[in-house]
Amino acid sequence: MNAMQEMTEETLDAITKAQSTGILTGTGVYSYDLSDLVSLIPVVTPFRDHVSRKMSPDGNPYAVWRAFMNATNSQPDPAMGFDYAANETVFNEQDFQARYKPTGLAGLVTQDAYDLAKGYGDPYAIATFQVLNQVLIGDDRKLLGGQSFALARPAAPTLTQASSGGTIGAVTAYVGVAARTGSGYYYGSGNSRGNSASTTFGSGTTNKITATVASVRGAVAYDWFYSANGSTWYYYTTTTTNTVTITATISANNALPAASVTPDMSTSWLGTANTVPTINTAADNGSANANDYDGFLASLTGDYNGSGQWVQPGTGTANPSVNASLDGATLTLDGGSVAEIENYLFLALWQAVKCSPTAIMVNAVQAQKIANLVLGSAGATTFLNTDSSGRINVTAGGRVGEIVNAPAGGVTVPIEVHVSVPPGTILARTDRVPFPQANISSVLEYRSLRDTAQFDYGTGRVANTAGGGPRKEFEIRSVGAFLNRAPVAMGSLQNVG
Repeated sequence: MNAMQEMTEETLDAITKAQSTGILTGTGVYSYDLSDLVSLIPVVTPFRDHVSRKMSPDGNPYAVWRAFMNATNSQPDPAMGFDYAANETVFNEQDFQARYKPTGLAGLVTQDAYDLAKGYGDPYAIATFQVLNQVLIGDDRKLLGGQSFALARPAAPTLTQASSGGTIGAVTAYVGVAARTGSGYYYGSGNSRGNSASTTFGSGTTNKITATVASVRGAVAYDWFYSANGSTWYYYTTTTTNTVTITATISANNALPAASVTPDMSTSWLGTANTVPTINTAADNGSANANDYDGFLASLTGDYNGSGQWVQPGTGTANPSVNASLDGATLTLDGGSVAEIENYLFLALWQAVKCSPTAIMVNAVQAQKIANLVLGSAGATTFLNTDSSGRINVTAGGRVGEIVNAPAGGVTVPIEVHVSVPPGTILARTDRVPFPQANISSVLEYRSLRDTAQFDYGTGRVANTAGGGPRKEFEIRSVGAFLNRAPVAMGSLQNVG
């Protein structure tokens, strides 16, 4: 009997055995319970939804507008004697430019993916929907944090020693720091030119260092580094305020902070996934992104040059918006209101331009802290609701939805949670300016040469490459610029603990 005959006999014996012993659960005669494909990607884009989108009627590398700047404090005395002509009014006209830039993401589907998904789903439709979701998220982040110019180099950090609370011995420790933009926070596109300082411990084994650096206007996060010699640097951590505590020396890079500490921060660095930040003390390390248009934060923190383009703070005409830093301090309660919002945003804006912001924009972290601060005070009012049976039904928790702008005469200002505002930053946004003949229909605007559109490419192939095809590719993209026509009526509060 040859091998083929033996295999046939064994197969027949197995079939006979199965037929004689019945069908049990282990036999495998059952269907495949495959549920629908689910998507677990949150798409929350409140700022993109809020900013008006308008098509430009003309093609140009820049969106251009002209503005009369506030020159009230430069005006001559209006009083004059009889028979004297009045003094001439001072005018200050400034042109502004916002560069158009393309943004978008691409997707592809192979023919084999089509074939294997037959009867279950449409891979091309699924890919298109998922790419569109990421485009919307990207739009929200770029509209808020996109920045084409470099952040200023931080000053050398101030290092304060403590003899307890850490594990640092009698060593000389070097601490480096570099700042990130909103785009750098969410996409790991780089940080500013770094700076450093050192301190020497004469004794002890439980030392620690508190490092603080002067606020960098426009920065939403700071990358911190440690070195034993001032030349070989290791990543220590990232904070959303301009201070950090160093409790141990390190000889290798630390991991990125937990997501609860820096929510939604990118886990990529300079295009490489799962890589920690680096420091460059000789030049900008990617905080300037030439492919970005300048978003909301950039329009509040950058200076403007003679052409009206946003440039690094300190290198042009000072941005007229208000800006302050808490340097890691937390918000406090005063008279039932949040003192820092009232003093650094409401009062400062009223004194500058006599108007109130339309909304206060915060991350969920600050929204929760404001709620805890206000509702945890002795003066907070708690309402006990009764249910249909007359019993007391207590609902725990609450939120602070509005805040009274006392300097503006008691205007109530909504507090909005924005996922693309990093923790530690609070923004005052003004949607309507009450200036006579302001001629502003949309204070904030995404002005497009081409708004969001899908481009389908022909079927292609790339030989000897996984996913090389046959495949169908597409991308969803837009070309536009972000316009902020009244930064003077807005403000930012940085480094909020």
